[in-house]
Amino acid sequence: MNVIERPGGFRSRRFVFTTLHAAAEVRSIAHAAGWQQTVDRPATPEGDVPLLLTWEVLPGLTVSYTEKAGIETSFVLASSSLGAAEVEGCIAVFAAHPRVLSFDALIATCDAADSPPAQGMALARAGLGAPIEEDERFIERLEAGAFAADGAVREGALWGMAYAEWPTFRNSLAEASRTDPDEFLRRVAASALRAFDRIGVPTP
Repeated sequence: MNVIERPGGFRSRRFVFTTLHAAAEVRSIAHAAGWQQTVDRPATPEGDVPLLLTWEVLPGLTVSYTEKAGIETSFVLASSSLGAAEVEGCIAVFAAHPRVLSFDALIATCDAADSPPAQGMALARAGLGAPIEEDERFIERLEAGAFAADGAVREGALWGMAYAEWPTFRNSLAEASRTDPDEFLRRVAASALRAFDRIGVPTP
C-alpha cells in the first residue's frame, strides 16, 4: 500500500531519493508525462525555506518534490482530492525508480550510521520514507533513538516519528514531550502530537 487517506483527500508515501539533489530527474519525468508545473520555489540562501516544485497531473491531483538539506535528502509526494487509485497511478514511476531508497535501504542506513549526527539524519530519513503501514523494524529503531543519550540522535528520531505519522508513536512522543532533557526537543515532540491530532492520526 502506497496511499493513505488524510483530511481533504489522499496522499502517497514519500519516495525518498538517495541524494539531496534529484530535481533534474523529477523534472524529466514530469516533462515526459506531460504534467503542468504550478510551483517552482527556489531554496533560500539561508536554507530555512527548501526548494519546492509542484506539478498538476490532473485537476485535483498533484505531485510535489522537496529538498531537505538538513537531512541531506529529497523526496516526492503525490496528493489528491480525487481518490487513492489516481495517486497510485501517478506514483508508480517513483515506486520503481532506482534512486529511490527502498525500505530495506532506509533501515540499513540507520544501522550503518557511525556517528550521532549521521544516526540522527538516518533516523529522520527513515521516518520520512517509511511505509504507510507500521513496520516493526522502523518502530524499533525510532523508539530506541527517541530516548538515546545523544541529542542529535533523539532529534532525528523524533522527526522520523513525526514524518511517519504512525499511531504507535503517540506514546513515545508524549513521553518525550514531558521528559526530554532538551527544551527544544520537548517542543518538537509536542508539535508532532499536535500535527497528529490535526490530520487525524488515531490513538493506538
